Amino acid sequence: MQLRPFATFQGWRRFAGEVGIIVLGVLIALGAQQVVDTINQQRQLRELRAAVDQEIAYGLGTLDARTVQRPCFEARLDELDRWLGSWRKGEPLVLPGPISAPRSGPAGKSVWEGRDAGILSNMPLQDKLAYGAIYDQLANYEVQRLDERMTWLELAEYDGAQKLDESSMMRLRGLITRARWRGSNIHANAEFITGMAGHIGIRMQSDRFPPGQYAELCRPILPKG
Repeated sequence: MQLRPFATFQGWRRFAGEVGIIVLGVLIALGAQQVVDTINQQRQLRELRAAVDQEIAYGLGTLDARTVQRPCFEARLDELDRWLGSWRKGEPLVLPGPISAPRSGPAGKSVWEGRDAGILSNMPLQDKLAYGAIYDQLANYEVQRLDERMTWLELAEYDGAQKLDESSMMRLRGLITRARWRGSNIHANAEFITGMAGHIGIRMQSDRFPPGQYAELCRPILPKG
């Protein structure tokens, strides 16, 4: 029996309608999943930002804990300059107390280094560049900090020194200069990092050392001259 054209048309229209419903359902499901994925990505990005901001804020506190000691460590280097000068004049002063050293600690970077690349890919480029620049400067601070610590450890070798020959005096001169240079760089670096962080709304989370931990550095070891 031959199908009538109208019946054939009706069948195709019904079939097309059913296919359209299926396609629409798939599109709705895909769209809903996309919305869920976007919400999850934004939540993960917010969590990453919060963790990175907190890590940087504590890092700023660490830098501040170092910079508040500046008057004490500069006064100590002035004393060492006087002590060295007394030896050069042939009227050596006694160095009774320990030279001591500034206290410092590393700024954290574990959150940034452990970041998920997939989550970070959703962050605007300008924000990624801003965070990256701050962490580059924190890495520079760490290089400066470690060399400063080594410099002061070498200065501590002069604790209780009873005699300085020409070689020892030359070495002491170099260490004093190196300590001043490193200290100046650290303070400039700290100000720069604090400014960069403030530009994107990150403020210092105070993490200072108790004053008693660097009180020895602030205590004079030479009579006033």
